[in-house]
This record gives sequence, C-alpha cells and structure tokens, in this order.
Amino acid sequence: MRAKYLILGVALLCLLVAPGTAFAADDGDKVDASVTTVLEAAGESPVPVIVYTQTGEEGVVDRVTPDGVETTVLDGFDAVAAYLTGSEIRALARYGCVDLIVADNPVFGFDYVSSLDITNLAIGLDRVAAPAAGGPTGAGVGVAVLDSGVTTTSDLGAGRIVGWKDFVNRRTTPYDDAGHGTFVTGLIAGDGTASLPLDAGGYAEVQFRGVAPAADVVGIKVLDETGQGRASAVMAGVLWAIAHKDRYNIRVLNLSIGSNPVAPADFDPMTRVVEYAWLNGITVVCAAGNEGEFGAGGILSPGTSPYVITVGATDTRQTRTTSDDVVTYYSSVGPTLWDEYAKPDLVAPGNRLVSMRVRGSYIDVGFPQNLIPVDDYAPDDPDKDPDYLMLSGTSTSAPVCAGVAALMIGEDDTLSPDDVKVRMMTTADPLDGVSRFKQGAGRLDAAAALASTLRSPGSALSEDVGDGTTILSDEDYAAWEQATWAKYGWTRYRWNKPHWNKFRWTRSYGVKSRWGSVLANKFRWTKFRWTKFRWTSVAWSKFRWTKFRWTKFRWTEYEWAKFRWTEYEWAKFRWTILLEGQ
Repeated sequence: MRAKYLILGVALLCLLVAPGTAFAADDGDKVDASVTTVLEAAGESPVPVIVYTQTGEEGVVDRVTPDGVETTVLDGFDAVAAYLTGSEIRALARYGCVDLIVADNPVFGFDYVSSLDITNLAIGLDRVAAPAAGGPTGAGVGVAVLDSGVTTTSDLGAGRIVGWKDFVNRRTTPYDDAGHGTFVTGLIAGDGTASLPLDAGGYAEVQFRGVAPAADVVGIKVLDETGQGRASAVMAGVLWAIAHKDRYNIRVLNLSIGSNPVAPADFDPMTRVVEYAWLNGITVVCAAGNEGEFGAGGILSPGTSPYVITVGATDTRQTRTTSDDVVTYYSSVGPTLWDEYAKPDLVAPGNRLVSMRVRGSYIDVGFPQNLIPVDDYAPDDPDKDPDYLMLSGTSTSAPVCAGVAALMIGEDDTLSPDDVKVRMMTTADPLDGVSRFKQGAGRLDAAAALASTLRSPGSALSEDVGDGTTILSDEDYAAWEQATWAKYGWTRYRWNKPHWNKFRWTRSYGVKSRWGSVLANKFRWTKFRWTKFRWTSVAWSKFRWTKFRWTKFRWTEYEWAKFRWTEYEWAKFRWTILLEGQ
C-alpha cells in the first residue's frame, strides 16, 4: 500500500498519496477520460475541470494552485470548478479526499426561426380566456431563465425583471449582449406592448405576446455574447435559483441550452443539478436539442434527465390550423444516449417564432435579415424601427412550454413539478404517424393542460426503455462521436470500448443504478430508495409509456454559499442559427 501523509489544518483530514510522475492506477480511477483527452490536446495549458471531493474538503483545490487562480465552489455537489494544469490535476488525484475529476464541458445556446399569434393558436390559447377578460397570465409566478441574460424592452418593463445574477461578467444590473436570453424570455413573458392591437389603441394587426404575459422574470446569465458557457456555470446558476426560490417565488426554470451528453443521467453534472431543482419544487423545462438530422440518440443534456420536461419543436407552417403541424427535421430524436430514456416528453411550436429584439446584441448585429419589418404587423405605425426578430429551434419551443407551466401554477400554486408534467403529457395531442421518440406524448395543448385535474402521486419519470444498448447500437455511439466532434471539440470519447467501462465509477457493463456508487455516497440529499409502480386509475392511451416512481425522502433545507466564477476567454462556438427555418 502506498504511503499516505496527513494534511493538517483542516476539519476533515485529507490524505495525500505519495507523488508519481504520471497517473498511477489508483489516481487514474479519479481522473475521467474526458480530462485525459483535454490534456492530450492542451499540454500544460490550464483546462476547465470539475473536482468532486469529500464533504467539506473543497479547499484541497487551493492547495495545488497558485495564488490568484479563481474557483467556483459548487457546495451542493461537494465540488469545485477551476482551470488546472496537468501537473495540478495529477497532484489533486493523489489526495484521498478527492473522489473524481471530470472535464467542465462546454454548454451552448442553440437556435434556428412563427409568430406568436400562430404559436398561441397552435397550443390552444384561443380556447382560454384572454388576460383582459380575466384569463390566466402567470402573475406572481417567478420564471428563471438560464441563458445569455435578459434586458428591458418595450415588451418587458424594468419592473418585470425581479431577480438577476451574472455568472459570466458579474455585472449587477440585467443585460443581454447576445440577445438570445431576452428572445426566449419574450416567448415566456413578453406582454406585446410594441405590437399593441388596433382595438387596444395600438397600430398592430398581429400582437406578438408571450404565453404568460404577467409572469415575473429572473434572469441568470450563464452564456457569453456568442452563446458559450460551461457546465459549472449552469450548475452554479441552477443552485442560485434554488437558493433564491422563495425570495422570487421561482416555480419554473427554463433552459434553452444544451451540452453533449457525456455520461448517464446519474453521473452527468448538468442532469444532476436540474433534478435537484425539480425535487426542490421547481418545474424544469429543457430544450431537446437541434440534432434531429443525426437520428436516434440526439437528445442533449440536461434534457436527458428523466425528471424534467424535455421539449421538441413543431412547425406550424404559419397556418391558423393545427392539422398540418409537423415535427421539424432538426428537433432531436430519442431515446437518450447511455440510459435510453424516452425523450422528448412532448413537442411545442418552435419554427419561425417571433419575439423581442435586443438592439446591438450579437444576434441583432449578426443576423439583420431576421428582423421583422414593422409594416408586416403594424403598417400604420409611424415608428418603423423593428422591435421583433424571428428565430427557430427547440430553444424556442421550450419557453412556450415554460410559459404554459407558469399559467398552470398561477391558477393553482399547489401544483408540483410532477403534477405539471403529468397534466401536460396526458393532455398532449399526438401527431399521426410520428414516432414517440420524435414527439413524446404529442403536441402541447395549453387549454387542456389548464383544465386537467390530475395529480401525480410520485415522480413522473420519463420511461426507461433500455440499458443503453437495447435500442441504440455501437454504430450509433460511433456516429454521435463523429457528428459532434467539430461542435463539442475536446469532449469526445472513444467508444470502441464497452460503453459503461469508460465511466470508471460504474463497474458493471450495462447495469444502471440510480444515484449509485461513489457519487451517491457524496451527494447528501440523494440517500433514498426508489420503488416502481404502475397507475391503474388513469387511462394511458396517450401516456402509457411513462412510469412513475414513489419518492420516500425529505429534503433538508438548502444552505447557500457564495459562488465564485472563473473568467473564461474562449470564442470557438457560435450561435447555430437556421435563418429560414423549415
């Protein structure tokens, strides 16, 4: 056995294994293959990683780094995010209190281009009382938007943004240098002031209004102006939302962002943190991804979590009827990689949607052809400077669903996230001849979801349809590696080995264990057992493939600690925008 040395001056003693020149067998078990891949390319340049430690030992990272290196402490996960060199990573791997070191994967905003009048018709809001007639508006419901930020516009007054946190540039007042987060927010909560209808004293023949026009907005910036970020920033952002849930009444969380699903949901940091939010009473809505042309297995993280509502995109064909709606060719197709969960959960309009413009933002400057001319919706308006632009993608369908969630909770604040998911999925309208792995339960029906009285007696988990290779083949994994290499760069893996063997904390091929092994022991809030059951009191003609599991645990009150976020300077990825839509 290797000699070990006590490190003094810490509450919980951390053991250091004798040094070596390379990753030894024991040390290598702590360093994920993703880190090895990064280091092969970077040499001794610092690379972004997440270090998981034993409880209370996060300070070990400071011991191997020079003064001035900033870190992001992810207390809820006993983890620290930092830029470390190969030698620093090797030094950390020798500490007994370090459990695992993984790459801090890139996260990006994805986008492609509907008008909200068509969108609202497509989801059935024409069958719901209008806000002016006392219909649901989402008033008082806090919706957190993790994206590139949010800023005030004519459709989103300053009083509507009730909370703000910037994990990129640490600014204290809301802004959006990309324009993506504000566009997404407009689909959720824009009030349509800039397109006020003629009968309301305005000039517009069409009003571009969000689904929940009175909901409160909480902006959490985790992407920079070009639509890039890191998993650790998303984790910090979600934890901040949980910590401030009661202050801002955050009941809905929208993530129109995605990342390469590099691990099963049990071990993917992105899915773990959104599940934490879900189990803390926040309805999490995630975009499925725009990888539809890849085929099965294209769902992006954190939409790969079986808890959250994962939304694909439909094309309304810009008609006022839903009979011709189709799933867009770019909407990601399930089941998920690694776990084979049935995803997406449902679909919503996501092609050619219209929402708020941020003047001077990255999208505004880079894609002027996407602006909506004022003459198209308000020909008599003397102000011809456009207030709206058109984009497409599952990043636009997700906020439509998030807006409906806000309406539902605004009408009944006792609804749990599982209640919301069950009502949405059981009332969704299936599209004829479309696979469940493309449409989930079907097209979102807001009116029917609002009218539903169903309650979920447990966790409404998306169905587990395989073990990672039941439906997906080795060729599928190899194709995913090839298809994503250019987009995700250094996060690729070699799939020629048995899939589960690369996750060194999982010892048996093809065996899935919820909340298991090393991570289960270190995540303090996940020590509970699951039991499965099948409902018998509900007709499952539209929802037969979703299982429910009872949760027999109580959450401890979340304790907040201040996060520190490292500045990053890469500019490799860009918004992936389909200018014309489908």
